[in-house]
Amino acid sequence: MEVEHVEVTTAAAEAATSSWSELPADLIGLVLLRLPSLADRVRLRAVCRPWRTDAKRQAALPPPLPWFALRDGGLVDHHGAPVRCAAPILREGGVTDYLAFLAHNRAACCSLVNPLSASEETLLLPQLANAVLRAMNDSMLYTVGNTKMPYVKVILSSPPLDSSPDPLVAALILEGYYAAISACKRQDVTGFGSVSDWTRKEIHRIPGEDYRMRLADIAFLNGRLYALTVKEGLYVFEPNSGDLDDLMNAPSGFRHCIIDNPEQQEVYTKTDLRYVVARYLAECDGRLFMVRRWMRVPLNVQLGDMDETFSFEVFEADLTTTPCQWRKVDRLGGHAIFLGSECTKVVRASKCVGGVQEDCIYFMHRTFDNPSREYFGPCVDPLGDSGVYNMTNRRITPLLPEAVMEKLCLKRQFLTWFFPADV
Repeated sequence: MEVEHVEVTTAAAEAATSSWSELPADLIGLVLLRLPSLADRVRLRAVCRPWRTDAKRQAALPPPLPWFALRDGGLVDHHGAPVRCAAPILREGGVTDYLAFLAHNRAACCSLVNPLSASEETLLLPQLANAVLRAMNDSMLYTVGNTKMPYVKVILSSPPLDSSPDPLVAALILEGYYAAISACKRQDVTGFGSVSDWTRKEIHRIPGEDYRMRLADIAFLNGRLYALTVKEGLYVFEPNSGDLDDLMNAPSGFRHCIIDNPEQQEVYTKTDLRYVVARYLAECDGRLFMVRRWMRVPLNVQLGDMDETFSFEVFEADLTTTPCQWRKVDRLGGHAIFLGSECTKVVRASKCVGGVQEDCIYFMHRTFDNPSREYFGPCVDPLGDSGVYNMTNRRITPLLPEAVMEKLCLKRQFLTWFFPADV
């Protein structure tokens, strides 16, 4: 009888296992709808092959919460748990959406790589590096022996997928005084290979009377590159059939969309405080937004040490009028903005618990960081000035639970957003 009992128990266990693997696809979809974390979605798919197959068939899932990229090459999810990477992200780089941008040898070489599948997705950018080196040679900001990281931000016009046209890559460099743009050419349609057939002269500056005008941010919209100045002027560059030669003299070069406003400043001083304004560009569903970020800084401290974000303003570029102009908006129409100096992205809001909240701005502290202090000396709290700004009630709440914040602060590194492909 005892042997028969064991056999019955084993059979029951096998039946139970079989029933879980045969869970209906619609129930798998309902579970996925309640998982805002991509890590949790990946864990669900890893349970068994039928679950993975059914999960891939689900459509219109809420956007997953982004991960955090660290300077040492690590990735962590929004619980503070480490994410395994296929290859390290070099410190001399940044993040563009779900790809890591790598630069080394004093900007002599750069590439884009997917840290989750580095062996499959690597895009070399030799001409972008050449443009940056020429800018460094021409610029008074970068003298011989200066090893400061020249790249501020790198963006793509579209995801580099096999079925999509070759994207453009643009970089904001040299503290925003220069921009570089180049066309990416892949050798085949099966993956990312060595880059050839590049155009020349990708480097340029915004024209105007003040040649020292600094760019605050860049963004792609409908295949065009837009550049925002610190005076809130907006310029657009329209590539002419992929010909990027002699940008400043060609008909396809930058042209004015919105005139610079001389009254706009980066720093306003009042009594015992400085008010610092940082500006960002973000694209969403064919619309272009500018975000003003207001910070308070005591007069007697260095920028970045005690800056406190207290408010935001969002404007949409009205490109249908003459002249074009910024129009203030109070809602994001079911979307949210993830704001950062290296990666800014607008995503759909989610209705699931713990998901992305609509009409909210998720922002990072990293604005005026100092890498040398970050690694070799007293470091400011890398998440001290981060949070979630609600455009409806104008309140700021913590970006993450206190326990997760404490765990990430121990890493002594400034973070940036990383949006993994929903694999």
